[in-house]
Amino acid sequence: MEKSIPPKLYKYQSVDPKSFTFDNLKKCQLWFTKPDGLNDPFDCAIPIKYSGTNNEYLKLFNEFTDTLRKQGNYDEITKYELQYLINEKPNLKFKNHVKKLLQGHNQQIIDQASQRGVACFTQNFDSILMWSHYADGHRGLCLEFDTNYVPFRERKYLHQIIYRNSYPLLSPFDLIQSPDKLIYPLITKSKKWKYEEEWRIILKVGNSEIYYDPRALTGIYFGCAMPDNQKRLIAALPAKSAARLCYMKRSSTKFKLERIPYPG
Repeated sequence: MEKSIPPKLYKYQSVDPKSFTFDNLKKCQLWFTKPDGLNDPFDCAIPIKYSGTNNEYLKLFNEFTDTLRKQGNYDEITKYELQYLINEKPNLKFKNHVKKLLQGHNQQIIDQASQRGVACFTQNFDSILMWSHYADGHRGLCLEFDTNYVPFRERKYLHQIIYRNSYPLLSPFDLIQSPDKLIYPLITKSKKWKYEEEWRIILKVGNSEIYYDPRALTGIYFGCAMPDNQKRLIAALPAKSAARLCYMKRSSTKFKLERIPYPG
């Protein structure tokens, strides 16, 4: 079960010329990359696995026959019952039949997933690892967003990442009862990534941008290795929000980053 949305979410970014960070800050927009632009080859690309109980397959069988009944196709119902039921329970042949039907559906989901747009966020602004991995070795920045504003308050787009050791299993009956569960392969990652405490916004179209409410940006944190001239450039950008400026400083006693007001 997903937790409630944290009051603040953070996004690490580099400030190299290819990142468009300055342009996005000026326009109050977020970039959504396609899955092939993410650094985890499993991301949004894990296969969909189905595992259902006999009772769930029976419910699915009844859904099939109910559809045929509404069409008045009673001969086909009789054929289904003779072919796929043993002692009023779906047999292995029916389960294989369902899996075959799902293969084309799976490919459609995979194809759609490859075109999605993903923007990644975290609950932490002081992760040494994420500063290293996503903010150009601490030379970049971290943006702080208030989730009470658009687009973060749109719960249908914002998802908390699920961390597991194995691929998620879906019941075939989920396709009928809870089609929203098909988002699970897009938001499930290996437990190796759990330290990121990731949340993400997922859109239907990738390699695109959307605008955020300027009030959503409440903080800009400079990496401890960011050059002073880049700090000054960002600090000089026209202010569209009340974002506080801070810089991260290495602790003198621990493997820890401290947040200091800028300038300070």
